[in-house]
Order: sequence, then structure tokens, then C-alpha cells
Amino acid sequence: MHTEQNTDIPRPMSESAAPRTTRRRSWTRRDPGTRIDWRFWSQTFWAAITIWIGWEFWRFVHHFETAAAGNAAGRPPGAESFLPISGLMGLRNWIASGVLNHIHPAATIVLGLALLSSVLLKKSFCGWVCPIGFLSEAVGTAGRKVHRWKGLLPRSLDRTLRSIKYLLLAFFVWAIWFAMPARELALFIESPYNRVADIKMLHFFTRADSTTIWILLSLVALGFVVSGFWCRFLCPYGALTGLVSFLAPWKITRRAASCIDCDKCNRACPAHIPVAQLYRVRSDECNGCLACVAVCPSAEALELSLPRSRARLTARSMMIAVTALFVIGIGLAMTTGHWQNNITTDEYTRRIHEIDNPKYSHNRGQVPVYTPSD
Repeated sequence: MHTEQNTDIPRPMSESAAPRTTRRRSWTRRDPGTRIDWRFWSQTFWAAITIWIGWEFWRFVHHFETAAAGNAAGRPPGAESFLPISGLMGLRNWIASGVLNHIHPAATIVLGLALLSSVLLKKSFCGWVCPIGFLSEAVGTAGRKVHRWKGLLPRSLDRTLRSIKYLLLAFFVWAIWFAMPARELALFIESPYNRVADIKMLHFFTRADSTTIWILLSLVALGFVVSGFWCRFLCPYGALTGLVSFLAPWKITRRAASCIDCDKCNRACPAHIPVAQLYRVRSDECNGCLACVAVCPSAEALELSLPRSRARLTARSMMIAVTALFVIGIGLAMTTGHWQNNITTDEYTRRIHEIDNPKYSHNRGQVPVYTPSD
């Protein structure tokens, strides 16, 4: 399943493609090397928060696992950001019932903010916030410095591999939104397994077996050779944000009269989008990173703008907009009581001690048989 528009094939002028111009404009843009890399600092900011959340969540769980004395460290709800499936279940349950679930509310809030940012500002969650995307880019950058290859696969192979993330997304959407009745979904959200899904996620790393380690190392190796391997080919979360990003009014726009045909934008684009052949970039792979704008020598040739408007966003204003959206959204969830879950310390004590019990198995997505006392 592939949804990206065929951006690398010339289009009529009424659509996306623009004729190449032979005129030459003065290079009025400052040397990109002298600028602040706002996206890097945005990604670093969210990566630092993620590392802090991971540390605090490990301390929280470790307190109960070791029966340590004193009070447990506070549980950071942001750990639920790594539960996108719980977020998708919570979103459907919220729409069906009108009530945000109290087991993993933060997972639903983060997913909702990621989708909202994509509707407004392309795949800005992937390009400016997501720590996995940041790590994937770092691995790919290190790889390119070693093997000196951009990592662009043959078109047919690239299209085939990119369809994987959409097939995964289609499976999760079908399983959660169509195959599971609303009542069973509500029961699954309240089930013992889902109540400790965040702890299970932590154990995926802290209790990793040899198979898990080899899978993770293989993904890193593939990302080292093909930049952004996970994000481009396997991430269903990225597939979802890419689909809704077609609605975004802000898109990279190229002004043919100012273009000097240097092709620097094509070479800089991490998603391999042929920016220099387009009027507006509508690709589902564009995450609004503005790498193409940063390397463009012509001051007016490329910009992130509204259709038929001179209003544009710079990298700094993009960082401010994306950061503000998430900070305000999370802040509202906190102040309205929709960020923390309602699982008590006594319940965590009991469940963490018995987490290896079969009732905490995933059960292949089926709603397990349990009683309220479980």
C-alpha cells in the first residue's frame, strides 16, 4: 500500500511540477553554515526529555521490583508516548464513548497532538519531535560519512519497502477500528495486560533476549546503510502522520522564477523528494524539516508557505510552532486531569510483583477473560 504522490514524474503546470528556468538570480541567502540549526535543537530538546522520562520510569518500576523502602519515584506519564497502539485504542474509545480512558490517557493525548501537528504543519512530529526519528537520522548520518552513499534504493524496491509501513498501519486500524467491537475495546483497555502495557514496554528493553537484541542491531545496521530505514519503511506511526499530512496547508513551495537550478535541494532532502522539479511538495514523506530551504542559495526560491500566499514559516518559527503545540496541549491535559492515569500505588505494587503471570500476556490482541478483582 503506497500513498505518496508520484512526485518524481513531471506534472502539468496546473499540478505540482514546474518547468526548469535558465535565468540566474543573485545568491542573496546567507551561508547556511552560519545559521542556527533550529531543528537539531528541537530534536535534542525532546530527546533529552525522553531520556529523563525513561530514567524516571525505570526508577519508578525498579522501586516496586526490588521492594525498596520509602516512597516510589513519581511515574512520568510521558512514558506512554511509546505506546502508540494504546494511543490508537484510546482515540477510538474516546470517539465512541466521549470519555478519555483513565488507563493510558497520555498515550492518546500524544497521538492526538502528533496527528494535529501533521494536519497543520506536515509531518512535523516526525521531523521535529520524535526521538526515534532523531536517532534514525543520527545513525544514517554516521553511515553516510563512512560509506559516502545517500542510500537511495532503486525506485521499484523503494516503493515496495515503503508499502510495509502502510500495510502495518492498515492492520492496526482494521484490528482496532473495525474488527474489535466498542465493548470489547473498552474491556481490553481495562484488562490486566493493558494496565501494565507501559511496564511491558520497559521490560522489552531491560529484559531483552538474544532475539530482541539481534533484531535491534539489525535495524541499526540497516539504518546505517539506508538512512532512515525504520522511519521510511517500517514505522506505522509515520505512515499515519504522513497520510494526514496531505491536509496540511503549509507546504514547501518552489518559485521557478527565483530558482537557479543548482539541485542542492534535491541532494539535501532526506526523503529523496525531487524538490527542484515541483511547485509544491505534497509528498507524504515530507516532514517539514526545511533542509531544502536551508541549502538553497536563492533567497526567494524555496519556502514553507501557505498556498497562493507570501506568508511563510522559517525554521525558527517552525520550531516555536511545533514546540508550542505540544507544550500547550500537554499542559492543558495536565491542568484538566487528563494526563495522569488512575492506577494506585497499591495496584502497581501487586501487579509488578506478579507481572510474569499468564494473565498479563498479550493474548494476541484478544480480550482476556478476567474479573474486576484481577
